[in-house]
Amino acid sequence: MTVENRNKSELKINDQAVVVEINGSTQLQQYLLSNGVGIGSTIIKNYSPKYAQLVNFTVNGKMLSLRKSDFDKIVTQQTL
Repeated sequence: MTVENRNKSELKINDQAVVVEINGSTQLQQYLLSNGVGIGSTIIKNYSPKYAQLVNFTVNGKMLSLRKSDFDKIVTQQTL
């Protein structure tokens, strides 16, 4: 069962979500694709400090960090 989740800040630590769409600039899309974040990829949200503007997540065993504004441009479906 999947639930559409457009607000990535609702993802909690260790929540898994499947990428449905990537919005944003072409440069951002190319950066994400080169790091393995594409449509159908499963991402796992890791610890993100509340005082920082970064979100840490894992995709295909690789840990990445993005600005919260860029992370919110990834449309996902959260898996339950």
